[in-house]
Amino acid sequence: MLFCAWEKGSGFMNGLKSFWGDQNFANVSNGIIDGLAFGIIAIPLIQKAASSANLAPELLNSWLVTVYVGGGIISLIMALYYKLPIVGAWSIPGAFALAQVMGNFTFNETVGGFLTAGLIVFLLGITGTIKQLVRRIPTQIMMAMVAGTLFGWASKLIGAFKTAPVISFVGLLGYVVCKRFLKKIPAVVGTMVFTLIAAFVMGKLQFTGLDFGVAKPVFILPAFNGAACLSIGVPLALLVVCAENMQAIGVQIAIGKKPPVNGMTIISGIGGLIAPFFGGHNCNIAGPMTAWAGSEDCGPVDKRYVAAVWCGIIFAITGIFAPLTMSVLGMLPGEATTVIIGLTLVSMIIGGLEESFGSGKFKFGSFASFAVAMSGIVVLQIGSAGWALVVGTAISLLLEKKDYDEMKSPLD
Repeated sequence: MLFCAWEKGSGFMNGLKSFWGDQNFANVSNGIIDGLAFGIIAIPLIQKAASSANLAPELLNSWLVTVYVGGGIISLIMALYYKLPIVGAWSIPGAFALAQVMGNFTFNETVGGFLTAGLIVFLLGITGTIKQLVRRIPTQIMMAMVAGTLFGWASKLIGAFKTAPVISFVGLLGYVVCKRFLKKIPAVVGTMVFTLIAAFVMGKLQFTGLDFGVAKPVFILPAFNGAACLSIGVPLALLVVCAENMQAIGVQIAIGKKPPVNGMTIISGIGGLIAPFFGGHNCNIAGPMTAWAGSEDCGPVDKRYVAAVWCGIIFAITGIFAPLTMSVLGMLPGEATTVIIGLTLVSMIIGGLEESFGSGKFKFGSFASFAVAMSGIVVLQIGSAGWALVVGTAISLLLEKKDYDEMKSPLD
């Protein structure tokens, strides 16, 4: 059943052979910065969850190295096999949710909850359940969800301009200079260089206390507790499928590709079945990181998979050297990474809005999807990305039945 459900791609070896020749400055630089930026800024979420459960440092390091290396491996497999910009990582909203409940269970019971989530996602993948759901969602509503979800990340730019106006303005200047005058240089490179220079000149970079240690995995024996399986396993599975995978699926549709929905779900399930044995909550397809790798800043569409590969490599390295990554995080002003990520996602947000409202169809459903996704709400442990698709599709069925009846699935 596994191989029947898994969509056929161009092949891993074929992708590996073309990888070197398809590299260019745009996809390589964006991939590296994508992996670095998200690799650094996301660590505090796992630190917070680990702190809530009073985990020992060696368990925190095991958690980090597992989900970072596992995510990197998923990037290599998916990007090279399908030659698509598909990035693997771990669930950011999942880590946030765990911080609220981990203190109620032993870590072994928590790991049992992680395994439950992985099993649920895996079963949804091999049965093709998610693919059948995606076939019934209009492309416009899917794109509105992507735009709304990413808007939440980009909107943090406003806060950065308030707390660190000089650094933020200089980063924006770097973006504009590359977009307007140095078009061969990806805008994200200009943003990063200008931002870091500004931070250095202002004395915001602290080059002390760097830890060059290597994180090592520790085997964790799971214990199964009914309450943990329900309060951790079910919500985590829903977040992986509805928040991360759906967004990444939408990105592939936005760039004119047919996403391997079953494959993306299956490998997220496999990652969720392996990672817990070393303390990781899951390894799955990453929504925002895939959006970055799939953006127009990464060059020609058919070569954007290179960005995903480099992103995966760098992401894995940040996990292997987790102590150093945590040290670097303390060195950088938070506004620097906020500006870099926010400006990078602008083009994908604009593209999503154009796709959502440009056709004149599903206007009400698209608006509802965008608004719900942008809100960041969590109801019944399902994130805003999942609810955006539910609400948007329901609105279109009620108010735009003709558009829905004439719809062609993006997977056909």
